Amino acid sequence: MNKQITGVTNILVIGVALAVGVLAQGVQAAEPHDGVPVKNVAYQDLDLNTQAGVQVLYKRIQVAAKQVCGKVEGRDLRGVQAHDACVERAVSDAVGAVSNRMVIQAVAQVR
Repeated sequence: MNKQITGVTNILVIGVALAVGVLAQGVQAAEPHDGVPVKNVAYQDLDLNTQAGVQVLYKRIQVAAKQVCGKVEGRDLRGVQAHDACVERAVSDAVGAVSNRMVIQAVAQVR
């Protein structure tokens, strides 16, 4: 996936297989991108210079990561571990793609 930053619209796309956050122009439904499931996370409505805005974005990223990583049977330990690793990687890459100091710091405090 390519990493694009636009000044017009802020949409974060989380992909599973590569688990790369992408900033893209325009809104898309969650659909495979180069065979990788993706989920768009809009944040143009948030002020990322405030803790409230940062927390809302982080929650949106977590929800999107869990959606694209899929569901897992709770009794399947390897599946749970793989799911958790997928979510962790997707969140981490998405936060890195946003490239906002406050968002990065907020995530570092949670971990």
